[in-house]
Amino acid sequence: MSDQTGWTRANRVPIRLDTYYAYGWVEGAGVVANISYSGALIEGTPAQPDVGTPIVLHVCLHPPGAFQMPSPFELVGHVARHSNSGFAVKYDTDSNQKVRRMVDDAAAIVAARG
Repeated sequence: MSDQTGWTRANRVPIRLDTYYAYGWVEGAGVVANISYSGALIEGTPAQPDVGTPIVLHVCLHPPGAFQMPSPFELVGHVARHSNSGFAVKYDTDSNQKVRRMVDDAAAIVAARG
């Protein structure tokens, strides 16, 4: 969400990405419905961890090029709220360069798809 993509910090990138998550001894899978510099919305989860629960997400971006390798990312945060079919995560830090790069890459993938 840099000046190159025209996004701002408050914008969320609407994207569908498979994700795996873990909190405590629980592991699960869902879909990232949107993502930003400060958090992500995870949908299609069988469980909703309590608000405030520390959580780790493993997200893999698939570039639009057929021969490009996917870029795996680990995001650490806590559950911020529940949705109808999942939960929202707020990252522990929104200034992390790894998070910024991942969100910028997601915005570029969405833009390339048109």
